[in-house]
Amino acid sequence: MINLCNHSTQLLKKCLLNHRPDLLYVIDANAAVSINENLGNDLREAVGDELIQYGFDNEIPNEYGNSLENLIDEVGRLFMSDKIPVDKPSEVN
Repeated sequence: MINLCNHSTQLLKKCLLNHRPDLLYVIDANAAVSINENLGNDLREAVGDELIQYGFDNEIPNEYGNSLENLIDEVGRLFMSDKIPVDKPSEVN
C-alpha cells in the first residue's frame, strides 16, 4: 500500500491500470511499500502519461490534468523529502 489519501490512491490506480499495470502491487499490497527514487519516478511517469493523454484541453490543463499534476507532486514527495537539505538552526554562543 502507498501512503497517499484515498482520492490520490484511486487516481494513481487509474493511471497504473492504463499505463503501468505491472506497478499495481504498490497499491494492492497489504503492507506499506517503500518508494525509492526509481519506483517513484516510474509511478510519476505513469501519471505523466495519463496527463499527456487526457489532462489537457487546447494545451491548457483541464481539471483532471490539474489533479494529475498534483499527484505527480505528491508521489515525488514520498521519496524526495529525505533529499531536501534542512538548514540547521544556528547555535547561540
